[in-house]
Amino acid sequence: MKKSFEYSASLVLTLLLLALAVPVMAQNVDFESILIKRQLNCILEDGDTVVGGLDGGGLLFWERENPEQVTRMSAGTDLSGNNVTALASSGRFIWVATLGGGMTRIANLHTSAEFRIFASNIGSMDITAVTAEVIGTSERVYYGMDAAGIGLITDSLPGALYSADQDGLIDDNINDLQIFNGDLFAATPSGISRLALNQFTDQNEGLGDLNITELAIDMDGNLVAGGDDGVFLWHPDTETWTNMGWTNVVRGLSGNDDSLWVLGFTSSAYFDGSSWTIVSLPHSRPSTIEAGQDVWVGGRGVDTGMSSSTGMAWYAEYEAEQANFTAQTVDAGLVFNPFGVTFDTQGTTWVGSFTGKAASGHNGDEITNIFEIASADNDSTGLFNHGDRMLTLGSDFDRSLVYVAQYSKGIVRYDLETGDQDLMYGGTCGLEDTPFVNSSIVNLTIHPDGTLIVCYDHAHEQKVRILTDPDNWRGDHGNWHDVPQGSEGIGSGTGVWDALVVRNDVVWFAVEGEGHGLLRWDINGYSAGPDDEITWSDFSDDQWSGPFSAIPGTDNDPTILMTQLALAPDGSIWFGGNGITRFSYDEVFGDVTLEEDYVAKTAAFIEGLITGNVSDLGVDANGDLWVATRQGLNCVRWGTREVEIDAYFDLGNYFSNSLFASLYSANAISALPGGVYNRIAVSQDGQRVALTTDLGAVAWDILPRSAETGGSLESVFCYPNPWVLENDQSRLKLGGLAADAIDGDPAKVKVYNLQGQLVYENNYVSGNIGFWNGTNRIGQPVATGMYVLKVDWRGMTTARTLAVVR
Repeated sequence: MKKSFEYSASLVLTLLLLALAVPVMAQNVDFESILIKRQLNCILEDGDTVVGGLDGGGLLFWERENPEQVTRMSAGTDLSGNNVTALASSGRFIWVATLGGGMTRIANLHTSAEFRIFASNIGSMDITAVTAEVIGTSERVYYGMDAAGIGLITDSLPGALYSADQDGLIDDNINDLQIFNGDLFAATPSGISRLALNQFTDQNEGLGDLNITELAIDMDGNLVAGGDDGVFLWHPDTETWTNMGWTNVVRGLSGNDDSLWVLGFTSSAYFDGSSWTIVSLPHSRPSTIEAGQDVWVGGRGVDTGMSSSTGMAWYAEYEAEQANFTAQTVDAGLVFNPFGVTFDTQGTTWVGSFTGKAASGHNGDEITNIFEIASADNDSTGLFNHGDRMLTLGSDFDRSLVYVAQYSKGIVRYDLETGDQDLMYGGTCGLEDTPFVNSSIVNLTIHPDGTLIVCYDHAHEQKVRILTDPDNWRGDHGNWHDVPQGSEGIGSGTGVWDALVVRNDVVWFAVEGEGHGLLRWDINGYSAGPDDEITWSDFSDDQWSGPFSAIPGTDNDPTILMTQLALAPDGSIWFGGNGITRFSYDEVFGDVTLEEDYVAKTAAFIEGLITGNVSDLGVDANGDLWVATRQGLNCVRWGTREVEIDAYFDLGNYFSNSLFASLYSANAISALPGGVYNRIAVSQDGQRVALTTDLGAVAWDILPRSAETGGSLESVFCYPNPWVLENDQSRLKLGGLAADAIDGDPAKVKVYNLQGQLVYENNYVSGNIGFWNGTNRIGQPVATGMYVLKVDWRGMTTARTLAVVR
């Protein structure tokens, strides 16, 4: 599959200058998406292939004759975004509209699909509707935006933008679009606008309620509209609408050669020209319908015990002989907005919902969902409720346990071996004094001996509580202990946001509040060492150091909300707040020393973070520090001669701030889910890392440093450059690769023009051997101008510029 991007001229110039100035050698990370498939928002039948758009999981594809076999495409690898809102086909291309990710154009869907992303110069990244047609040799694509009006793309070139203020559009919030007899009709919450002869007019006469959600063409070629008051037929001669005998709320509307289909809240119906026939649906919550060669419906199925806002996507095909639909359910996790994350002993990635609806474990195709509410207050299988946030998850590897904290209730204890789920709270153990009071849990840390460290925020008087015998957690039994507060303990800050075990007998805490910050707890005190038995319950011998409310030499503030900690390979400590700082602690003198410090990147030649607003940290098996900032992911390489900080963006965040395009190459756009970046987890062996955002989650493998590098791309260059193409025998070559970059270990090269289009690619490039003759993918000579080469080799990526002269 191939993909290209649509960029503005200023952006391309920036990328060009950046490529000239700084080699881009980020790790080539293979992000594995953990995306929900909660609801099918839209369906499009294109020949023998059916395409379904999900509200967070990208696209589904299946063949009409084999609807059980589904493939998926997601953002970063193919699409511009995962929240697909609308689909359209012009007969030449398929167009995919997304919220937060702009538009994607798909060519050659049935053979070797090619993808082109439209993310700039289109007015908004939040696309709600799209319609397309080819007139003569020209393709017109109209798209609707959320609160931003309508845009036009002509022959794949972004063009005019229309709005209520400037052009007389009835409403800037677009629900649906339809081209009819050469004119554009737009459905909005305020009625219908018609664009004819480059002028908008209101077309609401006869509609009743003006909240119009759907537009379609019926079996006779007429324009029809659907909304809160039913289905309406357009009369071009009088420019009025009349109801077609359907007066219920319309959720979907589509026509084929035989009939017009309408979708309601609980059922569907078709109109054959004289009457409506009701057809029952196989699942609740339908959301879309498509009438083509076959009739398809889709929506969200909610099983017993699930929150009404969760569910699994389903789609169904109408069987005319049986007069009913045959449905397929898409197996998926139930976490729509992930926050907490952990790995269990089996390598499963667990994510918890920010809104408390479910927790899901993902291990390849195997998915485990915890979603039912417990039926008894004192103890029962399931969750506390469907409302308390799951800000933190933890794993006890020795006991095969996963802990899921629900912010104001307690902890769900899940035994991987037995499948038992127990509620840990005041009614069952020493976690709280009374049942179901505010626990306000923000972080869980598991000591290597299994001790569970529970951190609380400002809503809880006790800031840290520990469970020293996880096998005997019920009741009190002297196994639950409150860590002392005040000057001989954790202090009196407003919350404890993280706990980090740096040695068997030493834990560091990040405490919010003025005069607090970083605190060191030596559990055994001076009289014993890390090899001695840990005296968890004897607080009299403890030694507390700090608080360190500042590290000399840095402005990074450890006293702020949500400061996070991570352990570097040499025993020093990273903390993230309004930047990241690594410091060391001197046990003899009891003071701290700054080792290195990074803030938000301000120039292409200065290493820094995507933003200074750090959400979480994690250190992998190579010692590299992964940093989740609110708008992207960084990796600070460990042990390199010079500082190297890689950056990874989703498309939406990359284009959300023009500064990012001036600081980072488009190579930084990766298969990340987007939205706000939340938490990071690292597996026990450090060889897997996971990240949650409020739109999804990803996990990825960490290659050993020797396997990842095995060479350098610093010296890579292309030649001749400038490349003067005087005859057909001239070939471009790649120099500077290591001597063993031979046919058995080739580099991959992609060539882009300044419009961001993929011109040429070759996956078998060896050093100093001609690999390109200057023609594009269909054999035509490329034009004189500047081009960008992306080179991938042994897990590294770099970019080089090339001047072509004819």
